[in-house]
Amino acid sequence: MASVKQPFISGGIIMNIWENAVLTDKGTALQAKLIQGQTLKISRVTTGSKKVPIVDLRQQTDVTEGGYDITLQPSRTEGEKTILPVLLENTSLKESYDLWQVGFFAEDPEEGEILYCLAQASEAKHIPSATEGPGFSITWDFVIKTSNTTPFEVDLDSVGLVSIEQYQVHTGEIHSLKNSIVNLDRKFEDLNSALSKTAEDLKQANTRLNNKADQSSLNSTNTKLNVIGTVYRNLKEITVGSGGVDSYSGGASIAIPAGTYIVTAKGNFTSNASESTRRVQVYNNTKNASISTSSCYGKGYLSFKEVCILALTEQNILSCRLSTGIGANLAGCGTEIAAIRIK
Repeated sequence: MASVKQPFISGGIIMNIWENAVLTDKGTALQAKLIQGQTLKISRVTTGSKKVPIVDLRQQTDVTEGGYDITLQPSRTEGEKTILPVLLENTSLKESYDLWQVGFFAEDPEEGEILYCLAQASEAKHIPSATEGPGFSITWDFVIKTSNTTPFEVDLDSVGLVSIEQYQVHTGEIHSLKNSIVNLDRKFEDLNSALSKTAEDLKQANTRLNNKADQSSLNSTNTKLNVIGTVYRNLKEITVGSGGVDSYSGGASIAIPAGTYIVTAKGNFTSNASESTRRVQVYNNTKNASISTSSCYGKGYLSFKEVCILALTEQNILSCRLSTGIGANLAGCGTEIAAIRIK
């Protein structure tokens, strides 16, 4: 437990993304007891997934529904400020949600646990599930100004804390995973280059055979050699709609005949201030069905691709589709769909 001075919330909890921070009505009542010598104990920190009108914040007795408890780390004192670090991780989060509120709960000697103070964001912060964004975490420092009268105490459960060493190991694993993805992408590019070279070698061999053998005996072989290595490719710039990650916008498309192909769909997303999931999908327009999808979580300019092997028994139209979770249209995004025949 760390003892510091009495908190004054009139100045608010200071945090750059939070629009409003208040001492609740129950927190105000507890504040009066603190002046009489009681000790303030912060018991837990919880997020809320809904926004309320500003005038209703002080009357809240709990954060809005749909949120989760997050880790309150050891506090520290800097002059007349108390720093309360919190850590949010999605390790066991099954469903994504939008974070609007963060509430600090405290022990009242007469009423038990109460919602002491509350902060509400100016815009929602998307928190991805463990499946959507593996390894996602956020840390914030909440700052409370203090005075010289009443002690302030933070009671922490050490089991719930994450050490710096553990956090660094976790971060290293994430970077290793990202590097593996980059290496895999390079291998696919090398494979495409090798297949293109093989196709050219086959065409040259076909030409030599035509010059040396009876044409009538090679007609069937010629037909097969000519189609292996054929590349189909198209580009298109689109605006990705605001319907969410499950609402795709169609991009470049190609029509390819029966055969077996390596298909690559690539999306170039323009910059946006909000972090979100971006998806690139290989889609079969003829069958009205998704073939393969790749996801990436982040913000700013993102470019990544999805690669799959596809066998067709008849001509089909394939396309590259994109989606985002930012909740707004994203203009100027590039799409590319390419297929190289291997059989």
